[in-house]
Amino acid sequence: MSLPCLQEPIRNSLIDDAKARLKKHDAGTKYSHLPSSKYSILLPLLAKEGKLYLLLTLRSDKLRRSPGEVCFPGGKREPTDKDDMATALREAQEEVGLCPHQVEVVCRLVPLLIELSQRSRLEGRILQR
Repeated sequence: MSLPCLQEPIRNSLIDDAKARLKKHDAGTKYSHLPSSKYSILLPLLAKEGKLYLLLTLRSDKLRRSPGEVCFPGGKREPTDKDDMATALREAQEEVGLCPHQVEVVCRLVPLLIELSQRSRLEGRILQR
């Protein structure tokens, strides 16, 4: 039996578990009455070698807004974007080459309202096993 055959059921189980957990937080169309946001992001989850990864990007130090920050793929809405999801998918394709037809949207999270004049710091820690 080859290794890829063994890993496929693990990968599917991992993805199914992640989908079930995320669907519990799906806001659906609950906030569709709000005006479309100026910016949208995608939180891409990738399954590889039996583990789930969240794809992040590193902004260029040469950018005027938020230089050098780690962020999710996403960006500003364009007039041709039909909705916030279209914005997020287009930006993810532009920034990391993620083709929209390869993306399965599992859920829409509650919109996050951010005032750009304020800065917040998220702290993260990698736990050693």
